[in-house]
Amino acid sequence: MADKKNTTLATMDNFTIANRYEGIDPELLAELKDEMEDLDPESGITCRQIKVPSGGGIAYEVQGEEEGDADPMKEIQGVIVFTHRLSGYWPGSFGSAKEAKDKIPVCSSMDGKTAVWTETGEVRTCESCPYNQYGTGVDEKGNPSKGKACKNMRRIYLLMDGDPNFYLLSVPPTSIKDVNKQLAKILASGTPYTGMIVSLTLEKVQNSNGVAYSKVVIKKKGLLLPTAAARVIQLRNEIKAQYQSMALTLDDYTSAPERDQGAETIPNDSRTEAFNDATAFEDAPPHDDRDAPLPFA
Repeated sequence: MADKKNTTLATMDNFTIANRYEGIDPELLAELKDEMEDLDPESGITCRQIKVPSGGGIAYEVQGEEEGDADPMKEIQGVIVFTHRLSGYWPGSFGSAKEAKDKIPVCSSMDGKTAVWTETGEVRTCESCPYNQYGTGVDEKGNPSKGKACKNMRRIYLLMDGDPNFYLLSVPPTSIKDVNKQLAKILASGTPYTGMIVSLTLEKVQNSNGVAYSKVVIKKKGLLLPTAAARVIQLRNEIKAQYQSMALTLDDYTSAPERDQGAETIPNDSRTEAFNDATAFEDAPPHDDRDAPLPFA
């Protein structure tokens, strides 16, 4: 049954799906394209990162022009272009990886169903994998925990108003179940999320051990113009053709640094460390097809 409340959503005709080269002089555009061909081709999707803070913070950390720059945002308004599940297994306690090579998971899955063991190329089924079972995890001190050794996550690719950049939010295990429900509710309204502007906020909650963490909240905000929605669908198809080449690393699972929510600056010396205590995460329930907002997500 369609959500009747969807009829109250207004079409936001001032929300723009930006084209990086729109309005540029044709000759200059041709020159830019010619010079781009001089560079080595890059695989995957170029995205700016959106980090969920540790310690129950209520502001996302949104990457700016430079990789080391980030701006706090309590609310993000944007359009979801694509979303998919993924899982990764890193041996040892969370945050123990210090070198870049150790940030790459020993085993990874880009759909939460089928995984590849990096060293041997062995293909594994996530549902039956022993590392994807509760009670196999370890805490920050290396002691056994109730969670999973394998970390289940969800990636969300976003576009913001008037911004040609893609933004990537890796939803932590603590928010997966709620995010699935929120996306399913959006789709039940009869409008694809590619045609809808959503609001992303954070809610401070506590896990069963009394540790505060940030829960991702997604709500409907407004509708896109049909021409803008058509452009988003085109971009969705482009991302779906490339997303599996986006390497999973420990950065997907690492939170942004805990910070004073009233401050306007970010500590310079904290972005290279593992920011979050493993006890702040609770693993999501086992995946099945009913968890996915779309059958092919």
